[in-house]
Amino acid sequence: MNPNCVRKPEQIKLIMECRQSGLSDYQWCRKQGIHPGTFYNWVSKLRKAGYNIPDSESRSSALPAMQEVVKLDLAEHEAPAPAMAGQNANLPSPAAVSGIAAEMECGNIRVRIFNGADPAVIRNTLHCIGGMSHAW
Repeated sequence: MNPNCVRKPEQIKLIMECRQSGLSDYQWCRKQGIHPGTFYNWVSKLRKAGYNIPDSESRSSALPAMQEVVKLDLAEHEAPAPAMAGQNANLPSPAAVSGIAAEMECGNIRVRIFNGADPAVIRNTLHCIGGMSHAW
């Protein structure tokens, strides 16, 4: 959708559809192919022009309207070292394995997050394997 071609009446219609959908603004925009920044620009400009635009339901309730659920099995025991690691990966020493904060498996991919892990590395890893950049 080309945001420059959307006239005020259509913007109002789309905003109202979003606000009545039960989804967060971000989730609704993603489903409709509208950049959330564009959507919020519409809301801001219309409010400045005197239109009464309702607040987002997820914003007013402070709870997300829809959540993605990912099952995590946390293990307290020491896990064996991986059989193979990527070219730029650093394998932890066996003593550090007990510092595992979380371990995730998806198909043939296993991700271990250690206590003190760099948040940027975690974010990039999750983004690469599951497209979860929106969770950050």
